[in-house]
Amino acid sequence: MQEHRRQIENRINAELGRVAGTGAQLKGTVSQVRLGQRRRDNSPRTAYLLTYKGKGNKTRSIYVPASRVAEAKRLIQKHKKAKAILDRVVELSIALFKTPA
Repeated sequence: MQEHRRQIENRINAELGRVAGTGAQLKGTVSQVRLGQRRRDNSPRTAYLLTYKGKGNKTRSIYVPASRVAEAKRLIQKHKKAKAILDRVVELSIALFKTPA
């Protein structure tokens, strides 16, 4: 029984190490917003916004420069990966809790 507990604890530690290795992350989504026409050449203007839920479940938006949209999307993917790993940690913790001491 102790060996089984040790195996689960080792798996939890391994998963937590993977979370630590993900680095910087962003949560939310990046959206393209149309701003209307330019006055000079009448071409459409676009901007990108990162929208996420902040403190108190309040929706927040920040401007993302067009040159950094790919980076923002990559950081969002890292956040999704970290959340999936943490879900596995929770499942392993439940299994550890159910295992007799």
